[in-house]
Amino acid sequence: MKKLISILLSATMIFAAVPSVFGCSSKNRDEVLKIYLPGEYIDESIFETFETWYERETGKKVTVESDTFEAVENIQLAVEGSKADYDLLCPSDYMIEYLISKNLLLEYDKSVIDVSEEGLFKSDYIDSTREFDPQLKYAVPYMYGTLGLVYDVTKTEKQITSWEALFGDEFAGRRSVKDSVRDAYAAACIYNAREELVGLTGQQMKEKIQSVFEDTSETTVKNAENTLKAVKAGGAIWDVDNVKFNMAAGRGNVAVALMWSCDAGYVMNDYEENGETLPGNRNLWYVVPEEGGNVYIDAFVISKYAKNVTAANYFLKFLCTTEIAVQNSEYAGCISPVAEAYDELYAAYMEDEDGMFEDTPEGWKEMFMETMFPSEETLNRCGVMKDFGSGKTAVTRMWANIQA
Repeated sequence: MKKLISILLSATMIFAAVPSVFGCSSKNRDEVLKIYLPGEYIDESIFETFETWYERETGKKVTVESDTFEAVENIQLAVEGSKADYDLLCPSDYMIEYLISKNLLLEYDKSVIDVSEEGLFKSDYIDSTREFDPQLKYAVPYMYGTLGLVYDVTKTEKQITSWEALFGDEFAGRRSVKDSVRDAYAAACIYNAREELVGLTGQQMKEKIQSVFEDTSETTVKNAENTLKAVKAGGAIWDVDNVKFNMAAGRGNVAVALMWSCDAGYVMNDYEENGETLPGNRNLWYVVPEEGGNVYIDAFVISKYAKNVTAANYFLKFLCTTEIAVQNSEYAGCISPVAEAYDELYAAYMEDEDGMFEDTPEGWKEMFMETMFPSEETLNRCGVMKDFGSGKTAVTRMWANIQA
């Protein structure tokens, strides 16, 4: 989900990324549910299951159609720019906040699905959802993850606990930064605020790290630019997706990399590259640094221009059933915040029927479980990315200066 291209892409390139925005269906529109979501983020076999389930629930027929995007910013173009014909969208937290602010979403029907229902979702992720949907009226959480550091312990020759590993001098020439403005900016801001963050715990830490994510003041943006320029000058690799496969295969010299937990978990476990199944790399470790990190929430929302609102609401309910939430988690390699699905997945990993944790280094199983199922302590040092708002111009300019 976090394979974001820069928000500096030209309009022409973005149009190329959403070729089907202006497509049309030969079916009656009230019998079609149109979804716009990231590629390879849902098990499409559930569509036919939903069609049968929906008819049983409502007596109505529906066919699911989906289009995919590579960049979350494509949603803004499709909905705000083109009033595209989609019922359901799957953006990230900060984009949902933006869409709400622009009145581009419909509230979901609480008589069909209610996110605030006690026990439906893990409470930690409902708390995070409130950061961008305070009244829980628009967003139905789909997947979550964290932003932190992956490192190859055979190259670092020690455990990593701090952002210093990415931004300090020790691994100069052997580090990788996400070529994504939000990811890189967030990491740099946390590093620059490290003296204020280290030592905080609980709610105090949670509030302080969130304030870091919401700060786009001139000084903060300039300091982040200087930090990122220094890393670039120090020979860091700027990459989106290749680094995880290279580290998994032991290719190259990268010792530490900025990475999402879902990507880290993907290559720690058996994974696919170029159609070939390869063994996961048990020399790779993941950590949300002690100074703090980011927790992301990807969620489904109903577009203001939806034409099949009824089917959209029922699909949201369907996604939150345990069986479907587990199925999509296993397909996407992420973990659903639906409480029963989360518990079932956790139990399956702990039982380790596939022998994933056999012959792994001491502490590796605990690290992997923490990567996929972060503890309350970890989540308390994670902020939620917000819409840059009035600070967007300054951050965009900063990124352009770094890329120059």
